Amino acid sequence: MKRYGEKHPVLFEILLTIAAFIAASALTAVGNILYLHSALSTSLARIITGVILLLIWKEIWKRKDAGGSAMIAVPALLFAAWNIFYNLSSGNSFGGLPFFVEALVTAIAPALFEEVLFRGIFLNNLKKKGHGDLACVLISAAIFALVHLTNAVGMDMTSVLLQVGYSFVVGLVLAAVYLKNGSLLLIMAVHFLIDFTNRLYVNEVTSASTAQMVIFAVLLAAEAVYALLLTAGRTGKTGE
Repeated sequence: MKRYGEKHPVLFEILLTIAAFIAASALTAVGNILYLHSALSTSLARIITGVILLLIWKEIWKRKDAGGSAMIAVPALLFAAWNIFYNLSSGNSFGGLPFFVEALVTAIAPALFEEVLFRGIFLNNLKKKGHGDLACVLISAAIFALVHLTNAVGMDMTSVLLQVGYSFVVGLVLAAVYLKNGSLLLIMAVHFLIDFTNRLYVNEVTSASTAQMVIFAVLLAAEAVYALLLTAGRTGKTGE
């Protein structure tokens, strides 16, 4: 299974992602049978699935060809800062303890599940296939973004496309940080903070103002440039 992933990383990632979501859905169904809260059931299912994948691919926990400073992840925290700014400037209110607890649990799930799948396993397979750092970052971010097209069910297409674009840039940054620093735990922590700060507020205002959209566009452009510069700084490095 691992060798197939190294020989055909993109196809393997697609198949593995489908299998992982099916497994998580099955575990979610079990949770629902046990009358667990829907969001809690889904989150626990993805956490369990992510842990299983991590146990199988233990080598992705720390890349041997990297070891950059954790400080390179600081710019990625601007995504979390944006979440706070957007909600406060939109008049959305902090949801209190219930929102805090739910945000804590539901933010852990994608941080573990998605980072293992899209950065840990996929990036390492792309490197072993012989792809350069820039190609690895772009391909992994593209697949990560395209997966978010599944949100088209129940969402308007404009919102879905914005989410896909946002996910692509986030994927670029997290992939670049992982290649440079080598710590899966670091990008899990960043991913967690991004999702956590987005779930703390009661969404009383859902449409962004022109000024907010401009700031958001500047943020995405700056983050994309940062990811590419960070990747360029790894030129000449070899994969594991």
